[in-house]
Amino acid sequence: MKTLFVNLAYFLIPIAAIAQENYDIAQIPGALKSRAVATVRNDKTVVEVKSPEQVTETVTRVITVYNKNGDYYAALPIHYNKSNEIKSIKGAIYNEMGILQKKIATKDFKDVSAVDNSTMFADSRMKVYIPDYHSYPYTIEYQYEVRHKQNLIIPSWTPEVSNNVSVEKSSYQFITPIGSEFRIESKNYKGNIKEEKTDKTVSKTWSAEQIPAKKEESYSPNPNLKRTSVLIVPKNFVYYGKEGNFSDWKEYGDWFSTKLLSKKQDLTEASKQKFLSLTKNASSDQEKAKILYDYLQKNTRYISIQIGIGGLEPFPASEVDRLGYGDCKALVNYMGSMLSAVGIPSYYCMVEAGKRKENFHKTFANVQDGNHAILCLPFKNDTTWLECTSQNLPFGFLSNFTDDRDVIACTENGGVIMHTPKYSNAINLQLRNADLSLSDDGSIKGSLNTKFYGTQYENHMEILLASNNEKTKLLAEYYNIDNIDFEQVKYTEHKQDKPFIEENLSISIKNYAVKNGNKMLIQPNIFNTQSSISENKNRTEDIFIERGYIDIDSISIALPNNILKTITPEQKVIEKPFGKYEFKSEIKGNKLFTYRKLELFEGNYPASNYEDFFQFHKEVSGSDKGRYNLSIL
Repeated sequence: MKTLFVNLAYFLIPIAAIAQENYDIAQIPGALKSRAVATVRNDKTVVEVKSPEQVTETVTRVITVYNKNGDYYAALPIHYNKSNEIKSIKGAIYNEMGILQKKIATKDFKDVSAVDNSTMFADSRMKVYIPDYHSYPYTIEYQYEVRHKQNLIIPSWTPEVSNNVSVEKSSYQFITPIGSEFRIESKNYKGNIKEEKTDKTVSKTWSAEQIPAKKEESYSPNPNLKRTSVLIVPKNFVYYGKEGNFSDWKEYGDWFSTKLLSKKQDLTEASKQKFLSLTKNASSDQEKAKILYDYLQKNTRYISIQIGIGGLEPFPASEVDRLGYGDCKALVNYMGSMLSAVGIPSYYCMVEAGKRKENFHKTFANVQDGNHAILCLPFKNDTTWLECTSQNLPFGFLSNFTDDRDVIACTENGGVIMHTPKYSNAINLQLRNADLSLSDDGSIKGSLNTKFYGTQYENHMEILLASNNEKTKLLAEYYNIDNIDFEQVKYTEHKQDKPFIEENLSISIKNYAVKNGNKMLIQPNIFNTQSSISENKNRTEDIFIERGYIDIDSISIALPNNILKTITPEQKVIEKPFGKYEFKSEIKGNKLFTYRKLELFEGNYPASNYEDFFQFHKEVSGSDKGRYNLSIL
């Protein structure tokens, strides 16, 4: 899984030493300052492949930070391990006029473990520099060199850092011996590739400049789909002493299985017998798998280490069995080993995990796609997926961390592109029923029952797992209602085929209804109000809804005897291509009944529809916050 510094490393990838230029902020074109929290002044990467086990990466990076929101992009983490060595590193900080304020030396970098503290991954470390300089604007320059002892993972290039960071100039130079072969994926690159040759080498250079920052627009598609990138894979490579080659995902899966997974399912005979004994009374393979998954969750813990940093090769199953912990690769291999011990096949799968759905390059096999591993169980007519790093998720449930995206599965037929389950808006359901009573003083008391399904399941995992004291704090943040008290709190997990978390609360809210003379003002929709979104008459990006969902709230409020029980019944329906909203409210007998349903549809919609999208949210928000002025007898 990606950590903060791994994400930072994405922005601070390689560049080559240069003499100091004029870093006066006045030299930056005005168009690059607009909307930017920082500007990349110069980002130069030179990668030279001297041999399969000797790759030099030289980096110079200069970035001007305008305010505290840009500090994130001024930090520099450099990872190193047995496969790569930091040869030199230095830097400097300049003030607004480009005058040197401080030199940065190797000793100024903290040397820390790149992962959780454990002997298993003691060789994965990083040097980190986080500038403690807050006189804005300032400019920071880094120069460093890293030597890699493998050529499988070649530094890639993406000049755009973030929407709110502009780029003055960025370049990537790739130098190789004449006659060596590489596959190159150049995406969204509109410039010319500069090629130079000597008697011994061939050089290719990509460059970009004058890229302005962009306005952040909510509900936008993945910006990486439009960003420029260059990805390089050698035809023949060496990785941790293992030679190989692949030209497609099938061949990659063959190499991965043969070189990296082979002999890793090395459980002892005693452990195999233990797992056979655990599952001996199970009536099906699915039941056996559930028993072993439960064993995995109760007897192992996850430690974080990213695939691209900690290596591609999982640690042996025997090590996880002995130690009781591992990273995603190790735990997936361990779970697969347990299943194999009882005769159940499974596929080790690589995936790009995260709440934003990311897919692999379908036609360009490489090892930089994917930051996580999961397990696939190819049961007949019931393909099942397991998240092996979680001690809490139900069997076969992936959540929004790895849902609805391509994976590369290592099968008996080599690497195969498979797709994880999609949780539709109908599955991502929040279903709430509330039975409340309103007092003469305007206070409300009663009970709530809410069920969370699909990707809304994991949204409430934090509260489920929290201590009782912590639960009430988290609930107060989630419901965000003044004067709310949670008198009883109960959470139940239902881990069946369609798992859900059930929340049962007894609540009281002081002064919820406001008395004004012979009137009492009350908002009948208490617990779920939609926020409005910002208006944007010059929308440039399409509207993208990553995941749809349905929220249904049914609320009954018993009214005091002295309230005149007459209101004009309300019924509203707003229906658009991207969503639907229903609201009903009426008094029956002595109770005020409210029904609210909001459905948002996953999909991509034209930017020209944004005004309609804005108005939809505005109307829903207004309706959600509507109030009744009830008469007091």
